[in-house]
Amino acid sequence: MRLYLFLVLLLLPVLHLHGQNLERSVVKISVTKQEYDYNQPWQKSKQSKSSGSGCVITGNRILTCAHVVEFGEFIEVKKSKDSRRYTASIEFIAPEYDLAVLRVDDENFFNKAKPLPIGDLPDIGDKVTVYGFPTGGNDMSVTSGIVSRIENIDFNYDNYNDLGIQIDAAINPGNSGGPVVRDTTLAGVAFQGKTSSQNIGYMIPTSVIKAFLRDIADSTYDGPVPVWLQWQSLENNALRHCFGIADTATGVLVNKVHFCSALAGAVEPDDILLAVDSLDIQNDGSVYVSNDVKTTFETIIKNKNQGDTVTLHVLRQGLDTVIRQPLEYSRSKELLVGKVDLAPKYYIQDGFVFMTPSYYYFQDESYWQYYYPELSYYYYAKVLNNPEMEEVVIISSVLPDKSNVGYHDVNNKIVRQINGYDIRNFNDLIRAFERTSDYYTIIDSEGNRYVLDATHLQENNQEIFRKYGITQQMRN
Repeated sequence: MRLYLFLVLLLLPVLHLHGQNLERSVVKISVTKQEYDYNQPWQKSKQSKSSGSGCVITGNRILTCAHVVEFGEFIEVKKSKDSRRYTASIEFIAPEYDLAVLRVDDENFFNKAKPLPIGDLPDIGDKVTVYGFPTGGNDMSVTSGIVSRIENIDFNYDNYNDLGIQIDAAINPGNSGGPVVRDTTLAGVAFQGKTSSQNIGYMIPTSVIKAFLRDIADSTYDGPVPVWLQWQSLENNALRHCFGIADTATGVLVNKVHFCSALAGAVEPDDILLAVDSLDIQNDGSVYVSNDVKTTFETIIKNKNQGDTVTLHVLRQGLDTVIRQPLEYSRSKELLVGKVDLAPKYYIQDGFVFMTPSYYYFQDESYWQYYYPELSYYYYAKVLNNPEMEEVVIISSVLPDKSNVGYHDVNNKIVRQINGYDIRNFNDLIRAFERTSDYYTIIDSEGNRYVLDATHLQENNQEIFRKYGITQQMRN
């Protein structure tokens, strides 16, 4: 009994010191935001204030969630037990990963702040502790729980799919971006809770965090590797027999390789993908990274970086083939309707407001999914771009004026042509109006025509801009 008490007393200073070190690593982030008005894209909406959490990492940086600091016009950070606030700025933001890195110019902020070492994936059943500043108080909050599930999930912020960790510790507004710690290392970043259930929260695992930090190591954010394969499972015996797959083999059948894919030219339709980086691909596309954790073969590739190499074991026309593909790609917009585009592009001619819709645009629109099924299809089905159509360009609204009478109720129409020129992207739209013409005939996806008289177009624009307080004709 005396020995037990002695050990407890011996450990108390260590535990206290560990808690003190963590307090110096956890940061409260206060953000003054001003979002764009997606119905009137030439202006911003009113200011709002919000807060989140973060932690200090190596290099005098603060790691947090992207959704904590998005639209941030002014950002302040403070450490626990320190009343002073320091001005911070966004150094990198990754919408796909829902991660961001902040920089604080005043290096005094990092005095006595211990950077949290980044650990490996925890095991199911491991105890973890969530640190942060949830709403309802000013001091740091600490909650504990266990890792209950590790699997691929859709990240709410960008509908990006990657490995996520479910824990039974409560994650509330304000906790987002805060560290989740196992023992003395970072196990993940708190980023979303489940409002329909009690004590279920999710954290971004260190596998995703490490991929993000490796990505920005060259001071450029490239984003996840674009895999963009269409494939199907190989669970049907007749399908397996048709492609000559042995009973003991597992994998997936490639049906299409998108032209934006980093694997274009290496992987072909009708290839059977058997393994990625020596990890066997199961018939449902999953791979086991440990005895308890599985993810998708796409995730293994997505979390690599520019210049890395992926090794694929492929069955092609009955022959075993090993492909080593260097991953060289540019960060492009693969979806016809992007999920996150903070600064909306717009162009105004004779009161017609042209835009490229994004996730935020649709959040501002009421009942659009019921009245505009074509837009709904592009948005929900995650339709990929193609050489004929790189992004959706729409007439979002028409600003009423005497020059555009009869068009005042036109909205959410997809533009197909202007004066016979196909509109594949936003730049095509601008170029179409730069061509000299007496009239501009706009044709939408339903075949409707809208004719603009170019004779007094400049004067009409000036009057409309004055009337509606528009200072710039376009943002691109």
